[in-house]
Amino acid sequence: MLSARRAAGLVAASVPAVVVGGSSWYREKHRPELPPHTLRDLSGEVVVVTGATSGIGKAVAGKLAGLGATVVVGSRDQGRGEAARRGILASVGGTLPAPRCEVLPLDLSDLGSVRTFADECRRRHAGNISVVVAVAAEIVYEEGRQAASGADLSFATNQLGLQALLAELEPELGSSPRRGASGLRANRRVVIVGSRLEARGSVDPEVVHSTGGARLNKGWAGRDAMLRYADTKLCNMLLAATLAERWRGKAVDVLAVTPGMVHTGLWRHFPQWYQALTYPVRALALRSADDAAQGVVFAAAAIEADGKSGARTLPPPPRSRRTLGVLTVWPGKLGAYLSDGLEVEPSQGAKDGKAAARLYEVCGELIAADRSPRRGRRDDRARGARRTASTPTTCAPSACTRSPSSRRCATIKRRRDVRSA
Repeated sequence: MLSARRAAGLVAASVPAVVVGGSSWYREKHRPELPPHTLRDLSGEVVVVTGATSGIGKAVAGKLAGLGATVVVGSRDQGRGEAARRGILASVGGTLPAPRCEVLPLDLSDLGSVRTFADECRRRHAGNISVVVAVAAEIVYEEGRQAASGADLSFATNQLGLQALLAELEPELGSSPRRGASGLRANRRVVIVGSRLEARGSVDPEVVHSTGGARLNKGWAGRDAMLRYADTKLCNMLLAATLAERWRGKAVDVLAVTPGMVHTGLWRHFPQWYQALTYPVRALALRSADDAAQGVVFAAAAIEADGKSGARTLPPPPRSRRTLGVLTVWPGKLGAYLSDGLEVEPSQGAKDGKAAARLYEVCGELIAADRSPRRGRRDDRARGARRTASTPTTCAPSACTRSPSSRRCATIKRRRDVRSA
C-alpha cells in the first residue's frame, strides 16, 4: 500500500513538470520564423490601429511607431488609451527624435462611434493614411449579448464595425499610392488580423439578413463562445476577399494575417475558473503578443508584402463573373492570407466568393440602416432596449408576400419596424 501511495505521489509531483516542459517545447517549436524581409521607413505616414490598448495591437503599434509612423489608436476607454499611448512611446525609446501616437475614442460595436472616429482621422490626416491594421476583436462568452443596433455583440465588434470603418476610410485608402521617406512609391495597406479558427466558422448571409445580425447561421443558438468567435473570423476572411476584389486596380493591398495561438486579453470574458485553470498552459505554451506582432508588422510594412493582395486565384467556375449591385465579384478570387510572412491556404468557406459578396451586401445594409433616423438607435441605446436573438425568422404562409427571387419577407420587415419604433 505504501509503495502505491509513493507511486501516486511521484506521478502527481511529475504532472507540473510534464506540463511545464511540454508547454515550453510547444512554444519554442511555434516561435515565428519570418522570411528575409525589409521593413519600410514609415516617417511621415499615418497608421491607424484598432485594438491597440493591449496585446497584439499594442505591440504592433509600438513596432510601427518605431519605424517612424504616426500611430492613431482607437480606444473605447480614454484612460486605457492614454496608458497605451505612453507605453507605445516608451517602447520606441530613443530611436526617433519625436515619435507620435494619438488616441481617439472608438467603440467598434457602435457604428456612430466608428463614423466619428473615421471623420476625425480624415480631418487630422487627410491624404496621409497609409495603413489600417485591424486587430480589435471580442470573444463574447455569454450567448445573446447584443450591441445597441441589435446585432450580436461579437459580430458587431469583429465584423460590422470593421467593414464600416474601412468604408469610411475608403476614399483615403483608394487614393494615389503612398510615397515614403525613401521616395519609393508603394501601395497603401489594410491588414486584418484573423485566426485559423475561421476554418471552424460558419456564416449564412441570409440568416444574418433576416435576423439583423443577431445570428450568423442556423445553428447559432447551440454554438459555444469559441465557435461564435470562429464564425466572425470567417466573416473577416470573406471581407478581405471582397475588398481585394472591390479595390482591384487601386493602389491598396488587403492582407489577412493569422498571428497563431496567442496569450492575450481575449480570454478575459471567460469565467474566472476557466481563466485560472487554463492560465498556466496559456502563459507557457502560447505565443506572446510581441511574437505574434511580428507577422502583422510584416504585412503592414515589409517591402516584400507589396502587391500581394489578390495575387492568388482559384480556377473560375462556370459563370464566374457575377454582378451584385455595384460590386463585381469573381468567386475564384482570393486576397493574400499570411502566417509569419508566408502565404497559407484559407478554409474552403473563406473561398466562397458568392457568400463573400452577399455578406458584404448584407452588412452594408445593416450599416446603412444604422444611419437612418427611423431606426431610433440613439433613443434605444438610452432606454437600454435590445432586440432578442430568439425573434422568429419565419412567418405564416398565408401572410407571406415573399416571391422566390426576393431577399426580404414583408412580414419580417414589419416586425422589425415595430421593434425599432
